[in-house]
Amino acid sequence: MRLFAIGDTHLPSTRGKTMDRFGWIGHPGPLAEAWDRTVTAEDGVIVAGDISWATKPTEVADDLAWLDARPGQKVLLRGNHDFWWGDSSAKLRALFAQYRSIVGFLQNSAVTLGPYLIAGSRLWTAAEAPALPGGEMGDEQVDVDLVAREARRLALSLDAARKTLLTTPGLTRVVAVHFPPLYANQKPTVFSTLIEAFQPVTCVYGHLHGEAGFAAGFQGEHGGVRYVLASCDAAGFKPLLLLDGPRSVASTAGVAGSSDSPLG
Repeated sequence: MRLFAIGDTHLPSTRGKTMDRFGWIGHPGPLAEAWDRTVTAEDGVIVAGDISWATKPTEVADDLAWLDARPGQKVLLRGNHDFWWGDSSAKLRALFAQYRSIVGFLQNSAVTLGPYLIAGSRLWTAAEAPALPGGEMGDEQVDVDLVAREARRLALSLDAARKTLLTTPGLTRVVAVHFPPLYANQKPTVFSTLIEAFQPVTCVYGHLHGEAGFAAGFQGEHGGVRYVLASCDAAGFKPLLLLDGPRSVASTAGVAGSSDSPLG
């Protein structure tokens, strides 16, 4: 099983909110074409937040059906624009139940997908973040209470993953978040500290858009973890290959961003 990721799909919902004003003309048509051509039913795909412009569950059904129609087994997590995503895991399970290819979601939890163990949370803008573009598709302001809450949620997810590893130690550890846990200045954040202590092979994130945004997030290896940006425009409107098979923590060959990666 290969593992892909794509963030910030920003699907239109029943509100019909297009991405044309951001220059994503015809979206999500080009993404669907690239996804269907690249991913197989046997692959896994992390959808790393900002999935839909829906503001409530009744507005998101068409977008979940769109995801379900794409190849691959999906694991979802929340982004800052996913206002339809509530805090009840039971309600989320009920919402996703009819979509067979949505096999899990991250909500203070971890998901086993084939040989991969995926943990993570939404996160928020950390105090260590550099100045970032604002606006509707820009960054959120630092909020110490939200950072502390998201750190607790990330810790709960990582603890759930550690419990899974007690019974299935051979799984390949992956962390998926929405906000960048580490920035180009490489100043440790509460999020990067937790992630690097868990020692996943890779950590994928989204949220950042445009050249200035892309440059603000750290990409590459830090603290033994390879950080990968997979927001839709950063990934070229195509699911980004993270891993082409299981990896141990000691070996990151073939990870997106390395010299032998398809996008390296």
